[in-house]
Amino acid sequence: MKSSQIRELARRYATGQLNQENYRSQRRALIDAVTSGRESLHYKEGPNGVSPRRMGIRLLALGVAAVLVAGVVASVLLKNNDSARRTVERPTAAAMAAIPAPASGPALVRTFVETDDWTDSSLDSFTHRWKDLPTDEQTKARASMMYPRLLSDLRQQIASEKAVAGSGADPHLSALEKMAKTLGTSVN
Repeated sequence: MKSSQIRELARRYATGQLNQENYRSQRRALIDAVTSGRESLHYKEGPNGVSPRRMGIRLLALGVAAVLVAGVVASVLLKNNDSARRTVERPTAAAMAAIPAPASGPALVRTFVETDDWTDSSLDSFTHRWKDLPTDEQTKARASMMYPRLLSDLRQQIASEKAVAGSGADPHLSALEKMAKTLGTSVN
């Protein structure tokens, strides 16, 4: 039996040339012939003598390889882009001061956490803005969902800086500790 017989039968049924009863009986006869061994399945071969099924497997393998290569290339490009971003100068304290301060304490905390800028100028800017907030806005900020993340990130930055600085004086560590003191949190 050839695959064209099966397709021809299905095509004739789909176009209305066969009713359901005739289609089923002819299909049953084809299936019985294959299962009894009187007929064998023959597949059309594609270019280069490859069956469509094998061609599909080859195309799938080629697609998977292309996706993997694209992933590796994207990863390399992202790493290069990330390192290039790190070499770009951060805004100065004057530039940070030119940016209008968030209107509320929770907004100040959210903006700082989302910016993720731990440079001395950014720490100083945050500290000054925090001190300028009214007490009720500081209270709202402490109750915000981002405040615990700010404290956690601050503690992590301090621990990291202590590990790098060792026992020597480190101005960046001092700026981090000053921010912790301003927020009223322990640095240990």
